[in-house]
Amino acid sequence: MLTTNEPGLHVAQLGFARKSYLPRVLGLAAGSPLVLTVFHHTGAPLLEWIGLLLYCFVWPHLAWAWARRAGNPFRAEQRNLLIDQFVGGFWIAQIGFNALPSVLTVTLLCMSSLTAGGMQLLGRGLAWQAAGLVLGLLLGGFHWMPESTTANVLSCLPLLLTHPLLVAHTAHQAITKLRNKRAELEHQTRHDGLSGLYNRSHWEAQVRNEFARYRRAGLPATLVLTDIDHFKRINDDHGHEAGDDAIRRFAGLLRECLRTTDIAGRYGGEEFGMLLPQTRAREARVLIERLRARLHETPLLEDTLVTASFGVAELSPDLASHEAWMRLADQMLYRAKHQGRDRVAGLDFGEPPAAATPPLPPARQFGSARENGFALNALLGGLDSMRQPMALLDASDRLVLTNDAFRELHQLPPTVSTYAGLIRHCHSKQVGPRIGDAELDTWLRLTERKRHSHPNHVFDVHMVDGRRFRVTESTCAGWILMVLTQVNEDVPTAAVLPYLPRQAVSAAPLSQAG
Repeated sequence: MLTTNEPGLHVAQLGFARKSYLPRVLGLAAGSPLVLTVFHHTGAPLLEWIGLLLYCFVWPHLAWAWARRAGNPFRAEQRNLLIDQFVGGFWIAQIGFNALPSVLTVTLLCMSSLTAGGMQLLGRGLAWQAAGLVLGLLLGGFHWMPESTTANVLSCLPLLLTHPLLVAHTAHQAITKLRNKRAELEHQTRHDGLSGLYNRSHWEAQVRNEFARYRRAGLPATLVLTDIDHFKRINDDHGHEAGDDAIRRFAGLLRECLRTTDIAGRYGGEEFGMLLPQTRAREARVLIERLRARLHETPLLEDTLVTASFGVAELSPDLASHEAWMRLADQMLYRAKHQGRDRVAGLDFGEPPAAATPPLPPARQFGSARENGFALNALLGGLDSMRQPMALLDASDRLVLTNDAFRELHQLPPTVSTYAGLIRHCHSKQVGPRIGDAELDTWLRLTERKRHSHPNHVFDVHMVDGRRFRVTESTCAGWILMVLTQVNEDVPTAAVLPYLPRQAVSAAPLSQAG
């Protein structure tokens, strides 16, 4: 009867007993001649012959059945090993301490106990062996016959031959299993579970190594960061399973289109990275344009065109570190987003040729950010220099840009990348805006609903530290600009955006606060 409440644990424990079953069957069968030859030489009574045969040929099956029915098969098998030690001591007394069979029996029994339970089980086994020896002396008397005949020596050979083979086989199985487990763990530590590509940490290590190789040998290399366009809409409209499927298919497309020397990884969420060794930016562009075209030919979702944007950065002497290299690729990725998505952007690329941009079916396209793109580009040049706290969010509520004042006000850690993550961080750390008694998820839903229903508006926010800020949110093609101005009294709306470039202020949607 099983008593454990953990079936998985019971199965693991039963595996140990199962692995002990065959060695016990073969070991006792091969070891029976050790005692039988002594019995034949001394003329032992029939009862001892029957007892030895039952132990050697019936006990292994009873021990396995006992362990299999036990609530804890591992402990049951350890108990079986102690019984082996006890019976082994008993038979040593019955054969009159015949030297070679006795030494071989003690050695193999101790080896089994040490393997199964370490020094603790070995100590207990020796105690049980001594108890069996005492019982054998009490029942059969003391007989001292240490000399081993030729027959005794020959009877030891089967056990001497089979036992090392069994040990070697068991060790080989354990080593193979350990090697496979290690390979599996190494794969898990290096690869992303969803896409099968390298995970971020291992991929960044490859980028770091390539940068060091460039410093040593000056070999060219290009870095590409890519992002699936409007991925949040995929999850919202089609479900998270469809989003996961799109990531898997995109990863498969990368494996098909990239060369064997290229290294692809999942950078995070719907963002991927590609390291192209010994490749110039112009060569990388040809490769990535071919990949972008494949996205149009082979949609990631059925009946829905899913595009991607790509940022390309070639290694150059003015890049001081691999982090700077990655930042440059990230900036190029955002340039591709700002230019309207579904394109490849690099420092000297400019607009892609018309032939490289296949027409998109309007009914199947996930939106565009080209409207008012001039205003967005004008803003990007001056946002980071603003003294007021400022954040720029994309259509999926990801924090694209934040200045120092915004990060300081919210004590923003580098791991937070979305607006919801920012609010959760502030709520847990008791910094930034004061949420009040509202439930956090409800507050976030109401905020998102208000943002979509009133794309351009001004409101006041009270901070946890007692300060009050006037927040101006301006929306353009899904992009959201937030500017916070500390106020002690009512401040005219026209004074909210004093540091924005003149071109952006005159571009209407981004500067209207009404």
